[in-house]
Amino acid sequence: TLMPTSVRERLRARVLERAGGIHVVRAGVGEWIRVLPGIAIKRLREDRAQRTETNLWRLDAGAVIPEHDHLDDEECLVLEGSIIQDDIEYRAGDYLHARPGSRHVPLRAPHGALLLIRSQALGSYLSAR
Repeated sequence: TLMPTSVRERLRARVLERAGGIHVVRAGVGEWIRVLPGIAIKRLREDRAQRTETNLWRLDAGAVIPEHDHLDDEECLVLEGSIIQDDIEYRAGDYLHARPGSRHVPLRAPHGALLLIRSQALGSYLSAR
């Protein structure tokens, strides 16, 4: 019997990671966790020592990330689609950096977006969902 593709890919990623120190998360592997209406997060990496995470954020058309404060640095790279903050539209390839102590006004994704975000750990928030 053949091993399911998802299991085979996870095992392959673990072998590669152990062999060469490379952590791999395949596009079709991993769990998307719905955290807000129209918003799902897929964890790519967690650094417990630094208390940071790198995640993909998938925002459906019309989704809004509510206003929030930043205790630590947050880096955001728009991979697909666009987001709007303070009436400024950021498109694929645009990079945003929020410094500690800054406050994000709501971020809107009128047409949907895919974001790569490195931020303070969301672990307790994600596991509560």
